[in-house]
Amino acid sequence: MQESRAARSVWTQWGLVVTLTVITMLAQIDKNILVLMVGPIQREFGVGDVQVSFLIGAAFAVANIVVGMPAGWLADRFDRRVIIASGVLIWSVAVAANAAMASFIGLVAARIIVGGAEALIPPSSYSLIRDGIDDTRRARALSVYTMALILGTGLSLVLGGPMMGAIQAANWHALPVIGHVAPWQMTLFLIGMLGFPIGLLIFLNVDPGRSGSDASADAAHRGEGLRDIAHLLWKQRSLFGPLLLFVIANAVITYGLAAWMPTVAARRFALDMKVFGLTQGALMLTAGPLGLWLAGIAMQRKKVPAPLPRVAWIGLFASFAVAVLTVSLVLATSLRAFWIADAMVVLCSWTFMSVTSVIVARTAPTQSVGLVMAIVLVLNGLIGQGFSPTLIALVGRHLFNGAAQALPNAMAVVFAVAGLLACVAATALRRELRRNGNLSTAAQISVSV
Repeated sequence: MQESRAARSVWTQWGLVVTLTVITMLAQIDKNILVLMVGPIQREFGVGDVQVSFLIGAAFAVANIVVGMPAGWLADRFDRRVIIASGVLIWSVAVAANAAMASFIGLVAARIIVGGAEALIPPSSYSLIRDGIDDTRRARALSVYTMALILGTGLSLVLGGPMMGAIQAANWHALPVIGHVAPWQMTLFLIGMLGFPIGLLIFLNVDPGRSGSDASADAAHRGEGLRDIAHLLWKQRSLFGPLLLFVIANAVITYGLAAWMPTVAARRFALDMKVFGLTQGALMLTAGPLGLWLAGIAMQRKKVPAPLPRVAWIGLFASFAVAVLTVSLVLATSLRAFWIADAMVVLCSWTFMSVTSVIVARTAPTQSVGLVMAIVLVLNGLIGQGFSPTLIALVGRHLFNGAAQALPNAMAVVFAVAGLLACVAATALRRELRRNGNLSTAAQISVSV
């Protein structure tokens, strides 16, 4: 049963946002907690750094990217609640199955399934928020939802180590049928089991329907595919070109910093990883949500959505701040300066996704929001998560000849260039939005392209 927008209360709308945020937080915990288990996994299976890097990185990212585009297609055509619940249940089984894996190949297979299943969630979530939240609070809702990326990652850092320690202290090493398991396997099993009730929470929310489309228009849209969306993006390349460059450049900084920051902290300041995890996790749980909430308020004051050129200006400001702060962070010579810069980076770093989701929600044709966001997320993962860490390593090797400070110097160069590109893209985006006024592209373009 679909619910008309007029009939939805404020509590109903925020209930949907909270549900989607909790689900995505769990996805981030499942995704990131494995980095705390590298040591035990290496000892258990006798594998080296290269194999483990494939497990925690490429195995997840490639599957996530492969499923990302079909996930957007599904989000625009089928019940998004079913898609989300299915994704959560599949990845929960895969995470819990790590407790039964007796080989490293089994872990890789489970990780691939987790990556693919989690790709089902974001396109349907963005599409539900687009259709289920009023214009007067959608920017704030998207900012709250984006908080899940930071909150989930922060919780995985803060809770992962203590949880494994508590399991080991309690001598909880056996599961029915499976038998003896290591503490890290028991941790993954419990987190996987948590997904079953959380995945079903989505059905407490009524399907809001697809705004701006009647039955005939929706039926016609079901024939639209990736080629039509590509045609739409090309037709409006002066808008979507800068937007996609804006996303890619910011993703290079965000994921590159996440990949190499622990190593820089350990090499330069001899920080223990438990101390680093607790401190970084605490910052992500506090400064991260605060920054996104402030961005949401800036994009929507007094229940009135900000003009899109102002949204682009917020993206420009955040991109400039992140570029300057990340360069300062990796080149910091004192631990105090390092943490101050890090706190400011966390405050601003994910604003780019909030800005992007607001612009897509207000410019893409309503029936295509899921697929357009899937394209954004695929580029975000492909270039950011998949390419940025390797790019930094290659710059360190070839530009700085692997010197003692090659890694932080390479990060500074990559972040400065990416930050410049992000600022140029945001400026072009703002200019295009000002040229078109504050009318949405969706209002100007026929869905049939």
